Amino acid sequence: MNKIENKKTILILTAQFGAGHISAAKAIKEYILQKDDSINVVIENFISASVPRINKPMVKMYERNTKYVPGLYNYYYYIKKSFDSKFDISYKIYMPKLAEYIKSIDPDLIISTFPCAAACINDFNIKNPHKKIPSITVITDVVDSLEWIFKTTDMYFVPSHEIKNRYVQKGMAPEIFRVTGVPVSSKFICDKKIKSDKLRLLLIGGGRGLFDFDESFMHWLDEYLYEYKNVLDVTIVTGSNKKLYENLTIKKPLENIDVKGFVTNMSDLLKNYDLMLTKSGGATLFEAISSNTPIIVKNPKVGQEIENAKFIRDKGIGILYDTDEDLKELIKDLVNKKLDSRLIFMDKNISEFKKTIHPDKIADYIFQLLENN
Repeated sequence: MNKIENKKTILILTAQFGAGHISAAKAIKEYILQKDDSINVVIENFISASVPRINKPMVKMYERNTKYVPGLYNYYYYIKKSFDSKFDISYKIYMPKLAEYIKSIDPDLIISTFPCAAACINDFNIKNPHKKIPSITVITDVVDSLEWIFKTTDMYFVPSHEIKNRYVQKGMAPEIFRVTGVPVSSKFICDKKIKSDKLRLLLIGGGRGLFDFDESFMHWLDEYLYEYKNVLDVTIVTGSNKKLYENLTIKKPLENIDVKGFVTNMSDLLKNYDLMLTKSGGATLFEAISSNTPIIVKNPKVGQEIENAKFIRDKGIGILYDTDEDLKELIKDLVNKKLDSRLIFMDKNISEFKKTIHPDKIADYIFQLLENN
Protein backbone atom coordinates (compact mmCIF):
# COMPACT_ATOMS: atom_id res chain seq x y z
CA MET A 1 0.00 0.00 0.00
CA ASN A 2 1.44 3.36 -1.10
CA LYS A 3 1.59 5.82 1.80
CA ILE A 4 2.15 9.56 1.52
CA GLU A 5 4.15 11.07 4.37
CA ASN A 6 2.02 13.06 6.83
CA LYS A 7 -1.72 12.60 6.70
CA LYS A 8 -3.20 14.44 3.73
CA THR A 9 -6.71 15.80 3.18
CA ILE A 10 -8.37 15.73 -0.23
CA LEU A 11 -11.59 17.71 -0.76
CA ILE A 12 -13.90 16.59 -3.58
CA LEU A 13 -16.49 19.19 -4.56
CA THR A 14 -19.52 17.91 -6.43
CA ALA A 15 -23.20 18.69 -7.14
CA GLN A 16 -26.63 17.02 -7.26
CA PHE A 17 -27.52 17.89 -10.86
CA GLY A 18 -28.00 14.30 -12.01
CA ALA A 19 -26.45 11.36 -10.17
CA GLY A 20 -23.26 11.22 -12.26
CA HIS A 21 -21.29 13.99 -10.55
CA ILE A 22 -21.73 12.42 -7.12
CA SER A 23 -21.04 8.87 -8.31
CA ALA A 24 -17.79 10.09 -9.93
CA ALA A 25 -16.79 11.70 -6.62
CA LYS A 26 -17.50 8.47 -4.72
CA ALA A 27 -15.54 6.42 -7.26
CA ILE A 28 -12.51 8.70 -6.94
CA LYS A 29 -12.66 8.43 -3.15
CA GLU A 30 -12.77 4.64 -3.51
CA TYR A 31 -9.67 4.61 -5.74
CA ILE A 32 -7.76 6.91 -3.37
CA LEU A 33 -8.52 4.82 -0.27
CA GLN A 34 -7.69 1.58 -2.07
CA LYS A 35 -4.22 3.02 -2.63
CA ASP A 36 -3.79 4.73 0.73
CA ASP A 37 -6.42 4.40 3.45
CA SER A 38 -4.73 7.04 5.61
CA ILE A 39 -5.88 9.85 3.31
CA ASN A 40 -8.73 11.97 4.66
CA VAL A 41 -11.15 12.26 1.73
CA VAL A 42 -14.06 14.71 2.14
CA ILE A 43 -16.90 14.77 -0.43
CA GLU A 44 -19.06 17.89 -0.31
CA ASN A 45 -21.86 19.37 -2.41
CA PHE A 46 -20.39 22.79 -3.17
CA ILE A 47 -23.83 24.46 -3.04
CA SER A 48 -24.68 22.92 0.34
CA ALA A 49 -21.34 24.20 1.65
CA SER A 50 -22.00 27.75 0.47
CA VAL A 51 -25.67 28.67 -0.12
CA PRO A 52 -27.55 25.57 1.10
CA ARG A 53 -31.03 27.12 0.88
CA ILE A 54 -30.87 27.25 -2.93
CA ASN A 55 -29.71 23.66 -3.48
CA LYS A 56 -33.14 21.99 -3.69
CA PRO A 57 -34.75 24.75 -5.79
CA MET A 58 -31.85 24.67 -8.26
CA VAL A 59 -31.95 20.88 -8.57
CA LYS A 60 -35.71 21.02 -9.20
CA MET A 61 -35.24 23.77 -11.78
CA TYR A 62 -32.59 21.67 -13.55
CA GLU A 63 -34.87 18.62 -13.58
CA ARG A 64 -37.83 20.62 -14.92
CA ASN A 65 -35.78 22.39 -17.58
CA THR A 66 -34.23 19.18 -18.93
CA LYS A 67 -37.62 17.45 -18.95
CA TYR A 68 -40.04 20.15 -20.13
CA VAL A 69 -37.96 22.78 -21.95
CA PRO A 70 -34.84 20.98 -23.25
CA GLY A 71 -34.54 23.55 -26.06
CA LEU A 72 -34.06 26.36 -23.55
CA TYR A 73 -31.60 24.27 -21.54
CA ASN A 74 -29.63 23.46 -24.72
CA TYR A 75 -29.50 27.11 -25.74
CA TYR A 76 -27.78 27.94 -22.45
CA TYR A 77 -25.64 24.78 -22.54
CA TYR A 78 -24.21 25.37 -26.02
CA ILE A 79 -23.49 29.02 -25.26
CA LYS A 80 -21.43 27.91 -22.24
CA LYS A 81 -19.81 25.13 -24.29
CA SER A 82 -18.00 27.63 -26.53
CA PHE A 83 -17.91 30.56 -24.08
CA ASP A 84 -14.56 31.30 -22.42
CA SER A 85 -15.15 30.40 -18.77
CA LYS A 86 -13.25 33.46 -17.52
CA PHE A 87 -16.22 35.59 -18.57
CA ASP A 88 -18.73 33.49 -16.61
CA ILE A 89 -19.46 35.06 -13.22
CA SER A 90 -22.29 32.75 -12.09
CA TYR A 91 -19.95 31.13 -9.54
CA LYS A 92 -19.75 34.38 -7.52
CA ILE A 93 -22.98 33.63 -5.67
CA TYR A 94 -21.21 30.73 -3.92
CA MET A 95 -18.23 32.82 -2.83
CA PRO A 96 -17.09 33.88 -0.21
CA LYS A 97 -19.00 31.26 1.87
CA LEU A 98 -17.37 28.43 -0.08
CA ALA A 99 -13.97 30.08 0.41
CA GLU A 100 -14.59 30.01 4.17
CA TYR A 101 -15.53 26.34 3.95
CA ILE A 102 -12.38 25.51 1.97
CA LYS A 103 -10.22 27.31 4.53
CA SER A 104 -11.92 25.38 7.35
CA ILE A 105 -11.12 22.05 5.68
CA ASP A 106 -7.60 23.21 4.71
CA PRO A 107 -7.20 20.54 1.98
CA ASP A 108 -3.91 19.57 0.36
CA LEU A 109 -5.74 18.99 -2.93
CA ILE A 110 -9.19 19.82 -4.32
CA ILE A 111 -10.98 17.74 -6.95
CA SER A 112 -14.07 18.98 -8.77
CA THR A 113 -16.67 16.86 -10.58
CA PHE A 114 -18.88 19.81 -11.58
CA PRO A 115 -17.91 22.81 -13.75
CA CYS A 116 -19.20 25.57 -11.45
CA ALA A 117 -17.35 23.98 -8.53
CA ALA A 118 -14.19 24.12 -10.67
CA ALA A 119 -14.90 27.82 -11.26
CA CYS A 120 -15.09 28.37 -7.50
CA ILE A 121 -11.77 26.60 -6.93
CA ASN A 122 -10.18 28.72 -9.64
CA ASP A 123 -11.51 31.90 -7.99
CA PHE A 124 -10.21 30.77 -4.60
CA ASN A 125 -6.72 30.13 -5.97
CA ILE A 126 -6.59 33.44 -7.84
CA LYS A 127 -7.54 35.33 -4.67
CA ASN A 128 -5.17 33.30 -2.46
CA PRO A 129 -1.96 33.09 -4.53
CA HIS A 130 0.16 32.68 -1.39
CA LYS A 131 -1.77 29.48 -0.57
CA LYS A 132 -2.68 28.03 -3.95
CA ILE A 133 -4.23 24.58 -3.55
CA PRO A 134 -3.47 22.01 -6.29
CA SER A 135 -6.65 21.13 -8.18
CA ILE A 136 -8.02 18.48 -10.53
CA THR A 137 -11.18 18.76 -12.62
CA VAL A 138 -13.03 15.58 -13.60
CA ILE A 139 -15.13 15.93 -16.76
CA THR A 140 -18.14 13.66 -16.25
CA ASP A 141 -19.60 13.61 -19.78
CA VAL A 142 -18.03 13.02 -23.18
CA VAL A 143 -17.79 16.74 -23.90
CA ASP A 144 -15.16 19.35 -24.75
CA SER A 145 -17.05 22.26 -23.24
CA LEU A 146 -15.04 25.30 -22.15
CA GLU A 147 -17.22 25.61 -19.03
CA TRP A 148 -14.91 23.01 -17.41
CA ILE A 149 -11.67 24.86 -18.20
CA PHE A 150 -9.94 27.28 -15.79
CA LYS A 151 -6.57 28.97 -15.58
CA THR A 152 -5.38 27.57 -12.25
CA THR A 153 -6.47 23.93 -12.75
CA ASP A 154 -3.43 21.64 -12.59
CA MET A 155 -4.87 18.47 -14.13
CA TYR A 156 -7.94 17.21 -15.97
CA PHE A 157 -9.42 13.71 -16.05
CA VAL A 158 -11.17 13.30 -19.40
CA PRO A 159 -13.41 10.52 -20.79
CA SER A 160 -11.50 9.72 -23.99
CA HIS A 161 -8.50 10.54 -26.16
CA GLU A 162 -10.83 12.31 -28.59
CA ILE A 163 -11.87 14.77 -25.87
CA LYS A 164 -8.22 15.35 -24.94
CA ASN A 165 -7.41 15.98 -28.60
CA ARG A 166 -10.26 18.49 -28.95
CA TYR A 167 -9.04 20.46 -25.95
CA VAL A 168 -5.47 20.44 -27.26
CA GLN A 169 -6.83 21.70 -30.60
CA LYS A 170 -8.35 24.59 -28.62
CA GLY A 171 -4.87 25.53 -27.43
CA MET A 172 -4.52 23.64 -24.15
CA ALA A 173 -1.32 21.86 -23.11
CA PRO A 174 -1.58 18.09 -23.70
CA GLU A 175 0.42 17.20 -20.58
CA ILE A 176 -2.31 18.37 -18.17
CA PHE A 177 -4.79 15.74 -19.37
CA ARG A 178 -5.19 12.18 -18.10
CA VAL A 179 -7.49 9.86 -20.06
CA THR A 180 -9.30 7.99 -17.29
CA GLY A 181 -12.82 7.66 -18.66
CA VAL A 182 -15.61 8.96 -16.43
CA PRO A 183 -14.71 7.52 -13.00
CA VAL A 184 -17.00 4.72 -11.81
CA SER A 185 -16.60 2.25 -8.98
CA SER A 186 -14.10 -0.56 -9.56
CA LYS A 187 -16.94 -2.92 -8.60
CA PHE A 188 -18.28 -2.52 -12.15
CA ILE A 189 -15.17 -3.98 -13.76
CA CYS A 190 -16.08 -7.13 -15.66
CA ASP A 191 -14.19 -8.40 -18.69
CA LYS A 192 -16.17 -11.62 -19.23
CA LYS A 193 -19.89 -12.16 -18.72
CA ILE A 194 -21.43 -15.18 -17.07
CA LYS A 195 -23.04 -16.92 -20.05
CA SER A 196 -26.71 -17.84 -20.27
CA ASP A 197 -28.96 -19.67 -22.74
CA LYS A 198 -31.19 -16.59 -22.87
CA LEU A 199 -30.43 -13.02 -23.86
CA ARG A 200 -30.61 -10.86 -20.73
CA LEU A 201 -31.84 -7.25 -20.94
CA LEU A 202 -31.68 -4.76 -18.06
CA LEU A 203 -33.87 -1.63 -18.09
CA ILE A 204 -32.58 1.24 -15.91
CA GLY A 205 -34.10 4.70 -15.60
CA GLY A 206 -31.11 6.71 -14.43
CA GLY A 207 -30.64 8.12 -10.92
CA ARG A 208 -34.24 9.35 -10.62
CA GLY A 209 -35.84 6.22 -12.08
CA LEU A 210 -37.21 8.15 -15.07
CA PHE A 211 -37.28 6.24 -18.34
CA ASP A 212 -37.22 7.50 -21.92
CA PHE A 213 -40.26 5.38 -22.80
CA ASP A 214 -43.83 5.28 -21.54
CA GLU A 215 -45.16 2.89 -18.93
CA SER A 216 -47.37 1.48 -21.70
CA PHE A 217 -44.20 0.21 -23.39
CA MET A 218 -43.33 -1.81 -20.28
CA HIS A 219 -46.75 -3.46 -20.37
CA TRP A 220 -46.37 -4.14 -24.10
CA LEU A 221 -43.01 -5.76 -23.42
CA ASP A 222 -44.48 -7.83 -20.59
CA GLU A 223 -47.22 -9.16 -22.89
CA TYR A 224 -44.75 -9.76 -25.72
CA LEU A 225 -42.51 -11.80 -23.43
CA TYR A 226 -45.34 -14.23 -22.68
CA GLU A 227 -44.35 -16.11 -25.82
CA TYR A 228 -40.63 -15.35 -25.72
CA LYS A 229 -39.55 -15.51 -22.07
CA ASN A 230 -37.51 -18.62 -22.90
CA VAL A 231 -35.49 -16.42 -25.29
CA LEU A 232 -35.32 -13.04 -23.55
CA ASP A 233 -34.96 -12.40 -19.81
CA VAL A 234 -35.89 -8.83 -18.77
CA THR A 235 -35.44 -6.94 -15.50
CA ILE A 236 -36.59 -3.38 -14.78
CA VAL A 237 -34.90 -1.32 -12.05
CA THR A 238 -37.14 1.61 -11.04
CA GLY A 239 -34.58 3.10 -8.63
CA SER A 240 -35.95 5.95 -6.51
CA ASN A 241 -39.19 6.10 -8.54
CA LYS A 242 -41.48 4.55 -5.91
CA LYS A 243 -44.65 5.41 -7.82
CA LEU A 244 -43.51 3.45 -10.88
CA TYR A 245 -42.47 0.51 -8.71
CA GLU A 246 -45.94 0.37 -7.13
CA ASN A 247 -47.60 0.65 -10.54
CA LEU A 248 -45.59 -2.25 -11.95
CA THR A 249 -45.80 -4.53 -8.90
CA ILE A 250 -49.15 -3.74 -7.21
CA LYS A 251 -51.60 -1.65 -9.27
CA LYS A 252 -50.97 -3.37 -12.60
CA PRO A 253 -48.27 -5.95 -11.92
CA LEU A 254 -46.01 -7.26 -14.66
CA GLU A 255 -46.02 -11.04 -14.99
CA ASN A 256 -43.05 -11.82 -17.23
CA ILE A 257 -40.59 -9.13 -16.14
CA ASP A 258 -38.66 -8.99 -12.88
CA VAL A 259 -39.22 -5.56 -11.28
CA LYS A 260 -36.72 -4.22 -8.75
CA GLY A 261 -36.91 -0.94 -6.82
CA PHE A 262 -33.86 0.85 -5.47
CA VAL A 263 -30.85 -1.48 -5.60
CA THR A 264 -27.43 -1.27 -4.00
CA ASN A 265 -25.85 -4.01 -6.12
CA MET A 266 -26.04 -2.43 -9.58
CA SER A 267 -22.50 -3.58 -10.36
CA ASP A 268 -23.46 -7.21 -9.69
CA LEU A 269 -26.61 -6.85 -11.78
CA LEU A 270 -24.74 -5.53 -14.80
CA LYS A 271 -22.31 -8.44 -14.72
CA ASN A 272 -25.25 -10.79 -15.26
CA TYR A 273 -26.87 -8.98 -18.19
CA ASP A 274 -25.92 -8.85 -21.87
CA LEU A 275 -27.55 -5.54 -22.78
CA MET A 276 -28.80 -2.43 -20.98
CA LEU A 277 -31.64 -0.12 -22.01
CA THR A 278 -31.07 3.19 -20.25
CA LYS A 279 -30.41 6.95 -20.49
CA SER A 280 -27.22 8.40 -21.93
CA GLY A 281 -25.76 9.93 -18.77
CA GLY A 282 -21.96 9.93 -18.47
CA ALA A 283 -21.78 7.79 -15.33
CA THR A 284 -24.27 5.20 -16.62
CA LEU A 285 -22.42 5.04 -19.93
CA PHE A 286 -19.08 4.29 -18.27
CA GLU A 287 -20.62 1.81 -15.84
CA ALA A 288 -21.79 -0.05 -18.95
CA ILE A 289 -18.34 0.21 -20.53
CA SER A 290 -16.61 -0.96 -17.36
CA SER A 291 -18.90 -4.00 -17.14
CA ASN A 292 -18.69 -4.75 -20.89
CA THR A 293 -22.42 -4.14 -21.40
CA PRO A 294 -23.62 -2.72 -24.75
CA ILE A 295 -26.37 -0.16 -24.31
CA ILE A 296 -29.58 0.92 -25.99
CA VAL A 297 -30.49 4.61 -25.58
CA LYS A 298 -33.08 6.95 -27.03
CA ASN A 299 -31.64 9.81 -29.07
CA PRO A 300 -31.56 12.45 -26.32
CA LYS A 301 -32.67 16.08 -26.35
CA VAL A 302 -30.34 17.48 -23.69
CA GLY A 303 -26.90 18.94 -24.48
CA GLN A 304 -24.40 16.70 -22.65
CA GLU A 305 -26.52 13.59 -23.26
CA ILE A 306 -26.54 14.41 -26.98
CA GLU A 307 -22.73 14.42 -26.88
CA ASN A 308 -22.70 11.12 -24.99
CA ALA A 309 -25.03 9.58 -27.59
CA LYS A 310 -22.70 10.69 -30.40
CA PHE A 311 -19.88 8.92 -28.57
CA ILE A 312 -21.97 5.73 -28.29
CA ARG A 313 -22.66 5.85 -32.03
CA ASP A 314 -19.11 6.71 -33.10
CA LYS A 315 -17.52 4.03 -30.91
CA GLY A 316 -20.05 1.40 -31.97
CA ILE A 317 -20.82 0.41 -28.38
CA GLY A 318 -24.59 0.78 -28.38
CA ILE A 319 -27.81 1.24 -30.33
CA LEU A 320 -29.74 4.51 -30.67
CA TYR A 321 -33.48 4.71 -31.34
CA ASP A 322 -36.03 7.53 -31.77
CA THR A 323 -39.51 6.35 -30.73
CA ASP A 324 -41.23 3.67 -28.65
CA GLU A 325 -42.30 2.02 -31.92
CA ASP A 326 -38.64 1.85 -33.00
CA LEU A 327 -37.82 0.29 -29.65
CA LYS A 328 -40.52 -2.37 -30.09
CA GLU A 329 -39.03 -3.33 -33.46
CA LEU A 330 -35.61 -3.47 -31.83
CA ILE A 331 -36.89 -5.86 -29.15
CA LYS A 332 -38.41 -8.08 -31.86
CA ASP A 333 -35.10 -8.13 -33.73
CA LEU A 334 -33.32 -9.14 -30.52
CA VAL A 335 -35.76 -12.00 -29.93
CA ASN A 336 -35.46 -13.16 -33.54
CA LYS A 337 -31.64 -13.09 -33.28
CA LYS A 338 -31.30 -10.52 -36.06
CA LEU A 339 -28.92 -8.49 -33.89
CA ASP A 340 -26.63 -11.31 -32.71
CA SER A 341 -23.70 -10.22 -34.88
CA ARG A 342 -24.18 -6.60 -33.81
CA LEU A 343 -24.06 -7.60 -30.14
CA ILE A 344 -20.73 -9.33 -30.76
CA PHE A 345 -19.53 -6.25 -32.66
CA MET A 346 -20.48 -3.90 -29.79
CA ASP A 347 -18.93 -6.15 -27.16
CA LYS A 348 -15.65 -6.20 -29.08
CA ASN A 349 -15.71 -2.41 -29.50
CA ILE A 350 -16.20 -1.91 -25.76
CA SER A 351 -13.23 -4.16 -25.03
CA GLU A 352 -11.07 -2.21 -27.49
CA PHE A 353 -12.09 1.16 -26.05
CA LYS A 354 -11.35 0.03 -22.50
CA LYS A 355 -7.72 -0.46 -23.52
CA THR A 356 -7.44 3.29 -24.22
CA ILE A 357 -8.58 4.59 -20.80
CA HIS A 358 -6.89 4.23 -17.44
CA PRO A 359 -9.27 4.39 -14.48
CA ASP A 360 -6.86 2.12 -12.61
CA LYS A 361 -4.32 4.98 -12.58
CA ILE A 362 -6.65 7.59 -11.04
CA ALA A 363 -5.07 7.31 -7.58
CA ASP A 364 -1.55 7.36 -9.05
CA TYR A 365 -2.27 10.60 -10.93
CA ILE A 366 -3.69 12.17 -7.75
CA PHE A 367 -0.73 11.12 -5.63
CA GLN A 368 1.73 12.42 -8.22
CA LEU A 369 0.13 15.85 -7.99
CA LEU A 370 0.14 15.71 -4.19
CA GLU A 371 3.81 14.74 -4.08
CA ASN A 372 4.84 17.47 -6.53
CA ASN A 373 3.25 20.25 -4.48
